[in-house]
Amino acid sequence: MIHRLQALLYVLLALALCWLGKHAYAFFHPHERVDHELTAKDNVAFALPMGAYFLGILIALGAPLGAPSQGSLLEDLVFTFAWGLSALVVLNVASRLSDKTLLRGFDASAEILERRNLSAGYLRAGAQLANGLLILGAFSGNGGLLPCVVFWVYGQVWLALAGLALPYILGCDLADQVRKDNQAVAVAAAGGLVAVGNVLRLALTGDFTGWTPAVASVTGYAAVGLAFLFIIRELVDWLLLPKVTMRHELLGQKVPNVGVGYLMAVFYVGTSILVGWCL
Repeated sequence: MIHRLQALLYVLLALALCWLGKHAYAFFHPHERVDHELTAKDNVAFALPMGAYFLGILIALGAPLGAPSQGSLLEDLVFTFAWGLSALVVLNVASRLSDKTLLRGFDASAEILERRNLSAGYLRAGAQLANGLLILGAFSGNGGLLPCVVFWVYGQVWLALAGLALPYILGCDLADQVRKDNQAVAVAAAGGLVAVGNVLRLALTGDFTGWTPAVASVTGYAAVGLAFLFIIRELVDWLLLPKVTMRHELLGQKVPNVGVGYLMAVFYVGTSILVGWCL
């Protein structure tokens, strides 16, 4: 009974943080009217990244919930709430940063708010989830605030590199395809971002044991994660789509094949999970 009550309190705390997160998002994105876009305009392109943003908040809460107890239930709740408020700020800063690094070459807000571009929505949703995973990894374990902040920044660098690599992995101008609302490409790219975010989470999770081993570990994991994005694309082409190519399905048809884009996203994310189990 006590454990069920504790679980209920943490769920209520998480919902309270999501409510605060909605207002934090409005503060950091003053030109995006959350309620108006979700209800008055029924803007699905806006709902996609907002849902991922809330999921990112819940994912990031795994860090304080997995930490040692502070001594009592009340102290644990206060610690989790305070940590959650900090995570809201970091997640929103990361969201603004991602618009400049991961969503380069097009105005994501304009595409989502004015054109209701689902491709832009998918891509921003992938960035939100990747950032939530990155925060979970960077702020997990013991070692102090400085290593957490430093490795969160380092993780952002690797996430930006993934954003640069994705057009080459997918074989297209990603920004141009988003402007054309090519949802097949956008779904695959979003899956790639989530996969890289998950690999970085795995790399960053754990206690801080020193700068050299920590940097080496994160760098190794991140490099392996990016390499697997290239490898998985080729394997899916070879094993699962032997009579066609992924490029043709995503780019060479009048109506791009969203199903193949979804398949690519699933294999990207699934491979990132396997990497965590194996390394």
